[in-house]
Amino acid sequence: MIPSMRMRTLAAVALVFVGAAAVQAGPKIGVLLKARSGFWSAAEKGARTAAAEFEAEIVAKSPQSESEIGVQVQMLAALVEQGCEAIIIAPSSKDTLVDPVAAAVAKGVKVVVIDTRLAKDVAPVFVGTDHLEAGRAAGRLVASLVEDGATVCLFRHNQTSGATELRENGALEALRSARRDLVLHGNVYASTERGMETARANLLLTQEPGVRAILASGTPGSMAMLHVLGERELAGKIHFVGFGYNLNKPVEDAIEAGTMDGWVAQLPAEMGDAAVRAAVALVRGEAVPTEIITRFEIVTKENIRDPAIQALRLP
Repeated sequence: MIPSMRMRTLAAVALVFVGAAAVQAGPKIGVLLKARSGFWSAAEKGARTAAAEFEAEIVAKSPQSESEIGVQVQMLAALVEQGCEAIIIAPSSKDTLVDPVAAAVAKGVKVVVIDTRLAKDVAPVFVGTDHLEAGRAAGRLVASLVEDGATVCLFRHNQTSGATELRENGALEALRSARRDLVLHGNVYASTERGMETARANLLLTQEPGVRAILASGTPGSMAMLHVLGERELAGKIHFVGFGYNLNKPVEDAIEAGTMDGWVAQLPAEMGDAAVRAAVALVRGEAVPTEIITRFEIVTKENIRDPAIQALRLP
C-alpha cells in the first residue's frame, strides 16, 4: 500500500513539473521567408538566436525562389494548421498574400510581417528596413557621381516585391531632385529566376551603351552586375551602386579597388531577431509598436575601414 501511494505521489509531482515547464516554454513560431538565399538564411539565424532566449520553437519554411508565390501561400496555411501561435512572414507578393495573412489573423494567429509591407495593413506589426529612405540614400549617392544630363539606369529586382519597388521609387525621387535633365531608364529586371541575373545584366548594358551609372535594387542583381561589369572591362568606367546585406568579400574588394561606388547594406539578422521579439510579445498580450524599423548602412570607399562597417563583414 505504501509503495503504491509513494508512486502516485511521485507521479503527481512529475505532472506538476511537466505542467510548469509547459507554462514556461516559449510559443511555437512559424518563420515563412521568401526564398532560400544568404539573405534569408541570415534572417532565419537572427530569428533562431532570439527564439533561444525565450525558449520558443521555430518552424522555418521557404519556397525555393521568390517567384513561387503560390507555394508560399500553401506554406502559410500549413503553419496555421500546425498550431503556430505566431507567424513571421516575408511576403513574396505584397498583393497576393493579403487575404491569406488576413485569414491567419482571423484564426487568432499573431502575425508579424517583415521586409515587405502588404498592400493592406491586415497584420498588427511590420518589421524591416525603411526601403523608401534607403532608396533615397542610394539615389543621392548615385547623383553625386554623375553630371547633369547623364544617363542613369535602374537594374530592378522583380515586379512583385514591394520592398524593392519602394527602394526604386526613393532612388528615382532623389535622382530627379538632385540632378537636372537626367536620362533615367528602368525597364530591365534582374528576374526572380535563379541564374537569369547575368543575362539580364548583359541585356541592360547592351540596350544602354551610353550609361554613366547603374543602381541595382536587389542582391542577386547587384552581384550579377558587378560580375558582368568586370567581364566587359567596364568596372570603374561606369559608376555602380548596389543593394544587399552585410558586407561580403567581393563587394568589399570592389569598393576598395574603386570598381564599385557604394553598397546599401541591410541587416537581415537584426530583422529576424526583432521579429521574434515582437511575435513573443504579441503572444504574451504585451504592447508592440505597429512598426519596427531596422537600420541600413551605406558603404563607400570613404567609410569601409570604419570599425562599424567592418563589423558587417560576413564570415
